[in-house]
Amino acid sequence: MCTSNSKECMAPPSLHFLNQKANSKQPKFRVRVRVHRLNRANKFIEEKMKREMELKNLKLYMENMSILKENERLRNKATLLHQERLALLSMLEEKKLKL
Repeated sequence: MCTSNSKECMAPPSLHFLNQKANSKQPKFRVRVRVHRLNRANKFIEEKMKREMELKNLKLYMENMSILKENERLRNKATLLHQERLALLSMLEEKKLKL
């Protein structure tokens, strides 16, 4: 017969009891704190990435503007060189006609 102190007579703890005991060791507020910290960290990372993208965008914009100015300057120079070439060709034609 089983006595009350006998280990053989004691029923094994149920899985529910084990899970409940394991869950009771860890406070539930920790999970919320971690999630809150993750949310704050994610927002910080998003803001940092946003600032970096804005800075890159500004640098690219400034580079684009300088390229456009250089393009305009070269276009004007090409126009002047074309006009000079036409003037020289007409002077050459006049000399040919005089000979």
